[in-house]
Amino acid sequence: MLKLRSIKKLKIEYIEEDDGSSTIQIEWDNADPDLQWWNDLGEEGQKTFILDSLQQALDCYVD
Repeated sequence: MLKLRSIKKLKIEYIEEDDGSSTIQIEWDNADPDLQWWNDLGEEGQKTFILDSLQQALDCYVD
């Protein structure tokens, strides 16, 4: 349950680039103990977490 509450502390921004591509930018407080699980994931784990979460959300709305 801690992860669910702490996700709100991540500043997640979707950026549409001029070339038509897009970027997901995430900012957070590295010193926040509630986000230690996020820090522990490392860059690759964070990417996987975000992409898996988006896929799960899309699966709920797309047939």
